[in-house]
Amino acid sequence: MNITFENTSFKYIERKILDNVSFSITDTDKIGVVGVNGTGKSTMLKLILGIEKPISGKIIKSGGMRINYLEQDPKFDESMSLFDIIMKDSTKENPILDYEVNSILSKLGFNDSSIKPINFSGGERKRLAIAKVLVTPCDILILDEPTNHLDNALILWLEKYLIKWKKGLIMVTHDRYFLQKVCNKMMELDFGKVYLYEGNYDLFLGLKAKRIEDENKAMKKLKSILRVESEWMGRSVEARRTKNKARIERFEKMTDVKFNEHKSIEFNSVNTYLGKKLISLKNGSKSFGDKVLFKDFSFDLNRNDIIGIVGDNGAGKSTLFKILMGLEKLDSGELILGDTLRIGYFSQNLELIDPEIRVIDYINEEQSVIETLDGVITSSTLLERFLFPKELQYSKVKMLSGGEKRRLQLIKVLVKNPNILLFDEPTNDLDLYTLEVLEDYIMDFKGPVLTVSHDRYFLDKICNMLFIFKNGTIEKTLDSFSEYLDKTSDNKISNEKNAKPRIKNKMPVKERNELNRLEEEIPGLEDKLKKLNEEIKISTTDYTKLMDIQHEIDELASIIEEKTDRYFELLAIKEEYEGI
Repeated sequence: MNITFENTSFKYIERKILDNVSFSITDTDKIGVVGVNGTGKSTMLKLILGIEKPISGKIIKSGGMRINYLEQDPKFDESMSLFDIIMKDSTKENPILDYEVNSILSKLGFNDSSIKPINFSGGERKRLAIAKVLVTPCDILILDEPTNHLDNALILWLEKYLIKWKKGLIMVTHDRYFLQKVCNKMMELDFGKVYLYEGNYDLFLGLKAKRIEDENKAMKKLKSILRVESEWMGRSVEARRTKNKARIERFEKMTDVKFNEHKSIEFNSVNTYLGKKLISLKNGSKSFGDKVLFKDFSFDLNRNDIIGIVGDNGAGKSTLFKILMGLEKLDSGELILGDTLRIGYFSQNLELIDPEIRVIDYINEEQSVIETLDGVITSSTLLERFLFPKELQYSKVKMLSGGEKRRLQLIKVLVKNPNILLFDEPTNDLDLYTLEVLEDYIMDFKGPVLTVSHDRYFLDKICNMLFIFKNGTIEKTLDSFSEYLDKTSDNKISNEKNAKPRIKNKMPVKERNELNRLEEEIPGLEDKLKKLNEEIKISTTDYTKLMDIQHEIDELASIIEEKTDRYFELLAIKEEYEGI
């Protein structure tokens, strides 16, 4: 089963999503779709499904192809039971069996298949939608942000399920561990182009870096040629008479080239004074009816704390934030807040943004002039730094993608120059690049940060403490989130079942000899590279020699990189044989 794009283009208003792209995917691919928010990841899925139509070119799908689609925000007929909602797509040719429905619903936390999804939360709707797409027979499974609104146990369950999935898979997700473990291909959307990479997320990062490096070299070379040709074209009238017509035409074509330069998100906050007294909670308790969220919980917030708050949906994580902001009250206990606190709160609810307001007006509501370490800048300049070009700033918020709205929310939090940050599911819908910028910002932030999140990669990278909501208590630990998951009994048993068996045999002689040879060879090549780099420093006046040395350096560096990759590959094989 194949899906082929032939010279396909698509435009949304004035935004170019696809620019004459051609590629194919099959039902053996497990593809992660990535790209900066607004580049068209969800639109790509809708084009495959036929919900959107290209403005030119073709999208060809194999006859009889069955595609299941998980939307970001699924909706259901609330008059039907959960069982009937799933069985609705059962056919004689592709039947769904009763026991499969009940089994998948049970695994996703629904013990009664006869109930109706009236007043279901976003997380419950997502779980029901996942149950439906997993149990309905298909050739290609398309998932749009499958981990949003899921708790950690379900994310781990879904990850394992998809690793074993035997059909095609195309998914948009910000969960980097998910991409790493599930995908065998990555698809990147960038400036209207589509790039397919063989391998998981880690391999993609290296291949993308190489692509951008090569593009920058080509762009630099083209700019240099343009400069020379521009000077040639600008010579005197007398010289123009002898100009080559073909060369003039080539110059005119070259001047039409648009450089797609990769811009980076930039922002730095002015440090706001933060006194010694921050937040202190003493013997705090909170319940809703018979449900105890936490009891007799105490903590003192320190300046350098970056605290991850984790637990099942509905455990009370967001309620804790509301208590800290004074929007909810403790049932008992004492909350003490410092006088100098300036809290920046990043909500998970996009509904808080008026869809009819213009992008720039949304930021101007907070302030139109922003103080940064680089000086005072306008809201328009700040929006440009967060990849909102001027033409997009005067669009209404409803024209933005979900991820762009999240990025806009983030700007509004940061312009206040807060001295304490509360983030409620900040990674939902953010693209991977913006996530990295946010992570760097948090780690450089001169004040405490508390974040509710289910994103394992995010929590592992930034947090130095965890608050874990569990069975009406809040447990504190200095473990990383992955370490905590490994220590929990259910996950530990699961890991042991899925652990790769150790290989007792000795490493084959051929591979062992290759490893030993590389251990001796690589240091010698690195010494040679070092000497060439020293030689190039003293050859700055001899241009020909300089170019020869640089060519040799480039070739040698490539050889070292290739041999080093092979060395680490063999080292991993050796460790498996030795049972490390």
